[in-house]
Amino acid sequence: MEFWREPGFIVVIVTLVIFYLRLMQLRGKKRRLERQAAVARMNEANRKRGKIPPPAVKDPNKPPFTVSSWYLVLIAAILMLFGTAIRSDITFLPILETYWWIPTALGVLLFTFCFKVVV
Repeated sequence: MEFWREPGFIVVIVTLVIFYLRLMQLRGKKRRLERQAAVARMNEANRKRGKIPPPAVKDPNKPPFTVSSWYLVLIAAILMLFGTAIRSDITFLPILETYWWIPTALGVLLFTFCFKVVV
C-alpha cells in the first residue's frame, strides 16, 4: 500500500489540520477580545469626557496564547513520540505497528486543546 493512501496517515493529517484550525480560532478570539477592550476604553473615555487613554503597549515577542496545562503537553508529546516510534523500524512492539496512528492522533488532539488565549 502506498504511504499516502494509508488510512492511519490520513487520520494523522486530519488531526493536524484540526490542530491548525484551533490555533487560527485562538488568534481570532484574541483579536476579538482586543477590539472589545479598545471599545470599552473608548466608552470609558467618553463617559469621563476626557482624553482617550492610549492603547496598551503590545510586546511583539509575546505569543498570542499560552499553555493551559504543561502536564497535558507532556502526555501529548509522549503519545506522539510513542506513535512515531511504533511507525519507525524499531521492532520492540511489532503487534502495534499497524496501529501507530492511534497514539499519534490522540497526542495531536490532546495537544490541540492545551492552549488558551492571553489577553
